[in-house]
Amino acid sequence: MKRILIHVMIFFTTLTVFSQNNEIGIFAGGSNYIGDVGPTTYIHPFSYNISNNVVAGIIFRKNLNERIALRAKFNYAKIGSSDNWPKTVEYRAQRGKYFKNRIIEFGVGIDFNFVDFDIYSSSLQMTPYLSSGVSLFRYDLLRYESGFAKAIKYGDATDLSFPITIGYKIKPLNSFIIAFEVNANYSNSDNLDGSDPDQKQMASSDYFGSTLSKDWYIFSGITLTYLFGNKKCYCPN
Repeated sequence: MKRILIHVMIFFTTLTVFSQNNEIGIFAGGSNYIGDVGPTTYIHPFSYNISNNVVAGIIFRKNLNERIALRAKFNYAKIGSSDNWPKTVEYRAQRGKYFKNRIIEFGVGIDFNFVDFDIYSSSLQMTPYLSSGVSLFRYDLLRYESGFAKAIKYGDATDLSFPITIGYKIKPLNSFIIAFEVNANYSNSDNLDGSDPDQKQMASSDYFGSTLSKDWYIFSGITLTYLFGNKKCYCPN
């Protein structure tokens, strides 16, 4: 964990020193997961247990022009779900499994604004936007002991996820931008919930759920970023 934080700090420091027309700030909100345990509601921040479904992070944007920006992010999130939560299908409710997990995520991507968003203008700026890219994330490996409903940790792993983000941002002041976004991450893992442990290491573990898709984790929240860097200059030579 400490090593990851050091690399993230170095990365953001490098961007700050050598870049212009930047934004840096925070992201905060709720998380939910879609997989083989609990409800399958796609967007449900905080789910039914706020303390186990939160996300906080750092975001950096490099604005290339009024439509395109490069993005870097670092997030720490807690996710969890239970077959006993409301809106769970009947066969899962009868099964009664539940889990908690954590996600440490670092990602890069590209933002596309639907309308021109002039960071230099003193007037109110607003636009919906889309974003995508790739993330590297770390999570706990889980499995279920025979006869127990709660997933337990037996290790950790690092994998890739592929985010699809839709949001709406507003620049009410010269130096600050507020954005509301939903970030859906298709992970390259089917074991965020303990439903698909490594069978080579855990031969006694019981596999369950669908093998047709991987697990998803969803972050819904607010970003607040501060604008800094040199402004464009149209001075005569």
